[in-house]
Amino acid sequence: MKLIDTDAVRLPSVTEVEQLGLQSGQGPHHGTNLKRPQYLVYWRKLPLRKGYRPSFSRLKERTMKQNILLVAVCAALLQACTPASTSHEGSPSMPATPASVAAQPELSAYYWNLVSATDASGNPIAALSKGTERKLRLSFAGHNLKVSGGCNGQFGQYSYQDGVLKVPSLASTLMACDKSLMALDSEVGRLLKGDLRTVITHDSPEPVLQLTTQDGSVLKFQGEATPETRYGSKGEIKFLEVAAKTVTCSHPLIPNYQCLQVRERRYDDAGLQLPTQDTWHPLYQTIEGYEHHDGVRTVVRVKQYEWKNPPADAPSHVYVLDLVVEQDASGKS
Repeated sequence: MKLIDTDAVRLPSVTEVEQLGLQSGQGPHHGTNLKRPQYLVYWRKLPLRKGYRPSFSRLKERTMKQNILLVAVCAALLQACTPASTSHEGSPSMPATPASVAAQPELSAYYWNLVSATDASGNPIAALSKGTERKLRLSFAGHNLKVSGGCNGQFGQYSYQDGVLKVPSLASTLMACDKSLMALDSEVGRLLKGDLRTVITHDSPEPVLQLTTQDGSVLKFQGEATPETRYGSKGEIKFLEVAAKTVTCSHPLIPNYQCLQVRERRYDDAGLQLPTQDTWHPLYQTIEGYEHHDGVRTVVRVKQYEWKNPPADAPSHVYVLDLVVEQDASGKS
């Protein structure tokens, strides 16, 4: 423990004050690896010379100098004992606000379907009218944004903080469609770019996402819970081959109930089909999002979810359509 003796004649220099708090020898801006300062500052009453009578003004000046030094020393000690929070790059970082932490999971918990689109004057945006008819949808997963429901799929990355959704320019597939759908794609790409002011409200059973674009347009999206949200689990990817014909299967309430015939398909890491090991068997439940056409054999990619709290008469696992891989209508009469 080092003792620093102070007097009323000389104030310490700025360098000396900094050294009181910086034990490691680093400069004052390196606050990440500081050791606890090992200094003790004490004050000593100096004996008065014989016959010396200090005036009131001298005593006041001496006291003020001591107070100034004490404040400077305390500030240096506090700065040394409290390292600055740094990010992984080593630069000071601000703590995440509750809004930025809470809103991001909520975005990915729903599909967001367009319900209205108005310009800065409150007039409907004609180019987006097809979006409400065709269920233009925003999907958030991790830091990825996907737009579907137009002619082409659009996709890119996003970030969210303090009520602002930041979206760089979106990439797109390049299919040609009807003129109105092409106009829809173009308008979506123009509006969903840059900083978008974001508000999520819960005035209805499903939340509503409102985005205000850079030109003042207002887009409103109705939330639809994702399967992960509804079933409380993460889906497992599987490939099912669905036979062209359904078969009669047993159902406790519906006589002559028709079930899909399925068998599992397997693929290697390169996407090449492996020999089929599964046998055809009836599927006693539907594939959510899949519509069967009699005589059409179909290979689908599905997500299988474990249903955490199913009703008494519901299956414990659920299949949700993710992608139609191939279809063969040669068996259709």
